[in-house]
Amino acid sequence: MNIIITGGSSGLGKALVEACASAGHQVLFTYCRREEEAQALAGRYAHVEAVKVDFTDETSVGQFVQRLAEEQVDVLINNAYAGNPQGVHFHKTAPEDFAQAFHWNVMPVIRITQACAQGMRKRKYGKIINIITSYVMDVPPTGFSVYTATKAYIRQLSKSWSKELGRFNVTSNCILPEYMQTDFGKVEDFQLEQMKDAHPLKALLQPEEVAGIIVSLLDATQQLNGVEIPVNAAQHMV
Repeated sequence: MNIIITGGSSGLGKALVEACASAGHQVLFTYCRREEEAQALAGRYAHVEAVKVDFTDETSVGQFVQRLAEEQVDVLINNAYAGNPQGVHFHKTAPEDFAQAFHWNVMPVIRITQACAQGMRKRKYGKIINIITSYVMDVPPTGFSVYTATKAYIRQLSKSWSKELGRFNVTSNCILPEYMQTDFGKVEDFQLEQMKDAHPLKALLQPEEVAGIIVSLLDATQQLNGVEIPVNAAQHMV
């Protein structure tokens, strides 16, 4: 399969690139920073390419969207997030921060998904997989109102995609992982210990575990459409 992964240079994105590439798939992943790490990751596989795309720059996103029009995309994994997921209390958050997060994290997803969906519709096949967060299932931690709001928007879009594209044999599903110990959501050591103690398995979720679930979806029937898969050891229930 020809797979597009946004935000593939670190954390879950990197685990996804490695899992998909190891399974023999053709992978094109985006990165914004960590150029050395991204190119090193791509260089480990003959069938992996890293492309720099800055989600905060409309021109950069536009150039990538133009390229996607020429690609035969079988699977799109919307994983990238621009910015820091944890902020401050809602009442201390500037309204402009919500607008900025929308332009950085929702609009690029819309443009990229539209570009991929065009080809998927014509070929009558495709899979769209959206990385959301388990925080959208109930009350998120303090300071995550901007992050969860953008993820909730994409979550709702995914429902529309599954309905409108389903008749073209194109699926759209969501993965809702719990906190993972990566640089993206780095917290203090004492907080990690508290989270581990409160976890049913006494072990935090690892990116490789989520990547394994996503790779299993690549071979799943197209009957699996419009679903949300929580990965949180039953800490949050749909």
